[in-house]
Amino acid sequence: MMDVSAKEFSAIAGPRLPPRYRRALGRFRYGPGAAKADFLVSEPIPWSNPLVGRAGTVHLGGTHADISRQETATVAGRRVDAPFMLVADPAVTDPSRASAHARPVWAYAHVPHGDDRDPTDMIRRRIEEYAPGFSDTIVASRGFSAARYETYNPNYVGGDIAAGAMTPRQILMRPTPRWDPYTTPLPGVYLCSASTPPGPSVHGMCGYLAALSALRRHHGMTTPPDLSPRQKELP
Repeated sequence: MMDVSAKEFSAIAGPRLPPRYRRALGRFRYGPGAAKADFLVSEPIPWSNPLVGRAGTVHLGGTHADISRQETATVAGRRVDAPFMLVADPAVTDPSRASAHARPVWAYAHVPHGDDRDPTDMIRRRIEEYAPGFSDTIVASRGFSAARYETYNPNYVGGDIAAGAMTPRQILMRPTPRWDPYTTPLPGVYLCSASTPPGPSVHGMCGYLAALSALRRHHGMTTPPDLSPRQKELP
């Protein structure tokens, strides 16, 4: 079960793959990148609207028109100074993540594919727009560009943490057009990453569906196994 992107699978399997299938993997498109910044701060984020501070994860984008403009430019490969961002303050929902004078905050911004900018200052300024005084709470920080993300994890091609662009074609046919997209030309080898349908998210369905495919082909199981928690039998 290969939990890797299309590019990495091609690199790992190499000449074992039929040339036609390798060419198809080579045509698989990747989307915009993510650039991340980690902060150690001395106090909770001072949001202008205190109600925002009750959320562990906050999306920063402005108006609908702002988000549309930011995302359209980013997908087209153009840099924007105020990108769409996600900000996470884990201690909001898990106070054990913070001490009396230190707590972690991290954020990532949507940036063009392969962008090599250190995003730390851009992200800091973006948060500052909605939380004046945030900069004064920063004790330490570090940044990861989209290009550096791929170095950290080769599956994030160009910083694409979605493991492939979500185009209309690639929503249904990831990474190549096959009746069973989880199978590969190699017997007993399956793809189960977000490079397969239904694509990226926290649903886990790529692995689940790949496992069902393997169970059906190798063990004749046509009914999904029961994955519900088992109740402990009383004596």
